[in-house]
Amino acid sequence: MSRVPIATVPLLAFALAVAAAAEPMPGEQITAAQAESLRGWIPDELYPFTVEGFEGLSMDIVETRDYRPADAYVQATVQYACQPKLDARGNLVNFVAGQPFPYSEWAQQATGHRCDLDPKDPQFALKLAWDVNYRWQGSGFNYPQWGFSYMRNGGKDLWRLGQGVYRRTYFSHRADLLPATDKLIPDTDVEWAEFIEVDDPFDLRGTMFLLYRYTNPQKEDDTWAYIPSLRRVRRIAANQKSDSLLGTEFTFEDFYLFSGYVLNQDWAFGGESVKLAPMSTQRVCFPADMGKEFVERVKGMIRLGSQKDWEKCKFGPYGALPFVNERWEKRKVFEIVDVPKQEGHPYSRKLIWYDKETMWPLYAIAYDRAGQPYKIFSHIAAWSEDTENPGNQGKRVVIGRALLGVNVQNLNSHVTQFFTGNLTPFSADETERYFDITRLKQRGR
Repeated sequence: MSRVPIATVPLLAFALAVAAAAEPMPGEQITAAQAESLRGWIPDELYPFTVEGFEGLSMDIVETRDYRPADAYVQATVQYACQPKLDARGNLVNFVAGQPFPYSEWAQQATGHRCDLDPKDPQFALKLAWDVNYRWQGSGFNYPQWGFSYMRNGGKDLWRLGQGVYRRTYFSHRADLLPATDKLIPDTDVEWAEFIEVDDPFDLRGTMFLLYRYTNPQKEDDTWAYIPSLRRVRRIAANQKSDSLLGTEFTFEDFYLFSGYVLNQDWAFGGESVKLAPMSTQRVCFPADMGKEFVERVKGMIRLGSQKDWEKCKFGPYGALPFVNERWEKRKVFEIVDVPKQEGHPYSRKLIWYDKETMWPLYAIAYDRAGQPYKIFSHIAAWSEDTENPGNQGKRVVIGRALLGVNVQNLNSHVTQFFTGNLTPFSADETERYFDITRLKQRGR
């Protein structure tokens, strides 16, 4: 057995002590003076654009919490364990509900490790992408009011604010509807539907988008837009999902950091690690800062907010990332690499980090066609059980509170705040009326 020279023992002990001291601990507030201690705790690809050199850095480190999903989702994972498969095209088949391929620790324990997702599986990354796609999200997300900022010059120039409403409802593979059914509407082939309406600014008022995603991954989305200036409804082609949305740095695919077709990407696994993540915000930001009636609102905007309402909470750097006054906790995360197959796609690849327990998307960096860093995206989230909206209690869902993005090349940035989002389930009848193309067509008459 080789021995460590006595002279090196103090140096080794010192190095270990420094490493231990560098670990962020609950109760700490990390500012710019301690930025170096975050190396390794924020992905290396993001660190130079988020922490390094950012004088306004202020991160509150809190205890790691348990975000195990609702019992219905866990039970579905157990009941249908080992049934889901991938066919020759990579389609997910024989899937009903729950986590298709047990990867989260709770899923592997609950299923007795009968069919754990194995990193040695040649289809590991693709199966993980399907797990992400079918993460626990309750019946869907309902945002009675969102706000969106347009900023230039690294966040120094806020030149436009937008406001509107948003809803996404899941029609199929619903664990919360079992054991009677997994479908909100009998025989539906819709996986989820999404509706966006813009109420402000004036020149975009009345703009609406309606999107249907289907359970058959070979079937393209149906997406329609009503454009007030044209006074007509037009269909959006699938290849336009990667285009800029309303002149922003976001595309439809950037919703939830990735909201595209699983099979339209090549996937690679980037490994597991422990990172810091903003999973349980307790800030009261737009539009929750406008009053209790906004916090408890189930659907429909009450009134437009002012710029003063909007500016209640600060973000940074670029005025648009979660490294100011936010709560961060140590989380087991995994990285997957998304390489679009679409010819001419603006991204050559996107690296996305997900929380392993919940599959919640944490942050991402996209690279341009030349392989250079292009855009950074991030979420701020809350735990349903911590929120005041009565529709959230008992759902055990991680709810988005803000979607943040910056183009690190031209320094344009955006903050989307929706701090009153809720998980209220809607009936089949109400859902069919809400996601009806007729709503858009009536505006065009």
